[in-house]
Amino acid sequence: MASVGDLWGRTRRALIPDGFLSGVVFILTAAPIIALGMLITINTPWGTAPWDVLHVGLASKTGLTIGRANQLTGLVVIVLALLLGGRTVNVVTLMNVAMVGTWVDLYRSWNLVPYVPGLGGLAFLLLGVAVWGFGTALYLHPGLGAGPRDSLMLILVQRTGQPLYRVKMAMDLTAMAVGLLLGGPAGIGTAVVAACFGPSVHFFRGVLRTLIPRPAAALAATEAAHQGRMAR
Repeated sequence: MASVGDLWGRTRRALIPDGFLSGVVFILTAAPIIALGMLITINTPWGTAPWDVLHVGLASKTGLTIGRANQLTGLVVIVLALLLGGRTVNVVTLMNVAMVGTWVDLYRSWNLVPYVPGLGGLAFLLLGVAVWGFGTALYLHPGLGAGPRDSLMLILVQRTGQPLYRVKMAMDLTAMAVGLLLGGPAGIGTAVVAACFGPSVHFFRGVLRTLIPRPAAALAATEAAHQGRMAR
């Protein structure tokens, strides 16, 4: 049987991953960048990201701010992931939920991001996708944990046996459908964000790997995960 010390060590590593302190600067820097990109995509008439259709719709129906709606949705998703046995939820996931929503509301209170109508709004939305993708790549770079929606996505892939792209598509469409029922804004921009966000993150992750070596803990975790996949 595992000793109390072993159980505490496993619990501590599950909640606070090794290398957290050395990688926290990435998280603290990434959160306001993610929020800025997110808000740029919202502030056009073209529609926003599938999950933000839900956040904006929820905010309009409940009186919550968009940031608070984002946080509430994130917490619900975390609970679902935990109930399904997800193991990628940790303090980094909680920081993601708390900080991104807070920064969205701060930017809105400062009127920092303008509303851009017309065709200029579509270009503005693409700028938002690039900013958001860079922030997400920065957040992922230390390899310390996934966001709440990614955590749920990974556990659903494990539970259903469906490929990741199908699970992601189903989650996005569900969030968008609920958001539309609540009056959230969907349109051409929603498809643009859905199509361009992944490539944006992929591009900036490649840039970061070239410019900034990943922390040793992240490299060790990646290697361990690779060995685990090879063993199965």
